[in-house]
Amino acid sequence: MFEDDMFIETLLIKAYPDIEDSALDLLIEDVRPVLYDRVMTNLVQKMPEDKLQEFLDITKKDYSDKELQSFLQKTIKDYDSFIDKVYKDFEDMYLEEQKYVD
Repeated sequence: MFEDDMFIETLLIKAYPDIEDSALDLLIEDVRPVLYDRVMTNLVQKMPEDKLQEFLDITKKDYSDKELQSFLQKTIKDYDSFIDKVYKDFEDMYLEEQKYVD
């Protein structure tokens, strides 16, 4: 989760260069579940059908991030490229949406 927070913080600073620390902390809390949902949706869509139930079981149990990462790397072809694209697409979408908010 720490890496996600670093990603979100960097994203928010790109979107709001003059953001105050207190507002940044609040926005990180707001963006975190949105990013999590986006990542999970993409993982489920990419997951081979015969591994989907195992993946869902893992997410409900107390597996370490390292164990989950290992499972995903073994299960999803080109996982690292895939997950990088998910994060990049999220960043692009978020920054594009912020153009219309201001």
